[in-house]
Amino acid sequence: MNKYILLSLILSSIITPTAWAGTYEWTSGWGMGVSEYLVDDGNGNELVIACPDDDSEYVSASATVNGRNYSSKSEQGFDVVVDGKVFTNPFFTECRACGTNFPEFWEALRNANNLYLQTEGMTVRLPTRNIKRELPSLDDEGNTCRSAW
Repeated sequence: MNKYILLSLILSSIITPTAWAGTYEWTSGWGMGVSEYLVDDGNGNELVIACPDDDSEYVSASATVNGRNYSSKSEQGFDVVVDGKVFTNPFFTECRACGTNFPEFWEALRNANNLYLQTEGMTVRLPTRNIKRELPSLDDEGNTCRSAW
């Protein structure tokens, strides 16, 4: 009887996927016509940037701060603080005037040493490890963020 319990435990540990809490560094991926750049702090706080390769769509982002979700497409949005400079809802780029500060913000973000998200009086710090490697320059022709603002 004990060998069956042991066998079940071994099999369940092999078959059951393990959820790892946070990568603590920037990563990127592409799927369904969208480049995504993401980072999390391992405590459930994260930033996900979406850059579509369709010129009729815009850059957007979502954030999770202290268990609450925020979107750059909402009226409230969220602020990003890069090395002490506050960028107010910088991913809201759904009109050309709205996105005029995006190139300055993107370059600051790529070079960030200290990165924070702020919303509703809450502030969380996010890692900057690998940020410059994962976020391509707006001069990079493969960067879908460059045409979506």
